[in-house]
Amino acid sequence: MSISKYYFITKTNFKNSFAYFYDSLFSAIFIALIVFVFANIWTVVFRANPTGVINGFTLQSMVWYLVVTEAILTSQGRIIIQIGNEMITGEIANYLNKPYNYLFYKYFSTIGSSITTFLITILVGGLTAFIFVGPVQINPIILPLIAISCLLGITLHFTLMSVLGIFALWIEDAHSLAWLYQKVVLVIGGTLAPLDIFPAWLSAICLVLPFSFITYYPAKLFVLFNLNEFIQVTIIQIAWIVGAIIFAQILFKVISKRVSINGG
Repeated sequence: MSISKYYFITKTNFKNSFAYFYDSLFSAIFIALIVFVFANIWTVVFRANPTGVINGFTLQSMVWYLVVTEAILTSQGRIIIQIGNEMITGEIANYLNKPYNYLFYKYFSTIGSSITTFLITILVGGLTAFIFVGPVQINPIILPLIAISCLLGITLHFTLMSVLGIFALWIEDAHSLAWLYQKVVLVIGGTLAPLDIFPAWLSAICLVLPFSFITYYPAKLFVLFNLNEFIQVTIIQIAWIVGAIIFAQILFKVISKRVSINGG
C-alpha cells in the first residue's frame, strides 16, 4: 500500500472526527476537571515552598505540564481493547486479505482523530490552567518542535498499546492489560507529576523506560525547553518507536497464525 493511501486514510478519519466533536469536547471537559483539581493541589504545595520552585518547576509550569501529558495520553483512545478484541474474536481475519499492513492501517486510521482530540484537550485544558494559575512563558518559535515531540510521544503510545493488544490473544483479556498499562503510564510515565519529584533512584529508572518518552519528556520540553535535550529525546523516541514497530510486526505474524476464526 502506497504512502498516499495511508495519507488518504488519515485525512478521511481526521474529517470524520468532527462528527464526534462533542464527544471529544466532553472528554476534554473531564480533563479540565482534573486540571482544576491538580491546580488547587499544586497551589497549596507551592505556597508551602518559599522559593516558589520545585525541581525547576513553577506553579504555572507544573499545571501546564499536566495539560500536555493528559492531552497526549487521552488522544489515542482504547487501542489495546480495540486490537485485543479483534484478535480474540477472530475479527482480525477481515483485515488479513486487505491491501495494507494491519498495524499501519490502525495507526493512520486513529492518528487523524487523535490530532483533533489532542488539540481540543490542549485548548480546554489550557484555558482551565490559564484561568486558575495564569499563562506559562513559551517562545512561539519552539512550538513546531514541541509538536514533533508530542506527535512522536503519541506514536510511541500507539506502538506500545498495539503490542499489548496483539498479546491480549494469549491471555484473552484486553481490558486488564489496558487498565494496567494506563496506570503504568500515569505513574512511572510521569503523566500526573514530573519524574523530577520522585526519589532519585526511582526517577533514574523511570527516565530510561519508554513510558517517560510518551508524556514526561514532551510535556517537560513544553514548559522547560532545551534544544540539546529535544534532540536527544527525539532520537530516543524514534529508536523506541522503531523497536516497538519491529517487535509488533514480528509478534503479529506469529500470533495471527494462531487466531481462531469464529463464525466463518
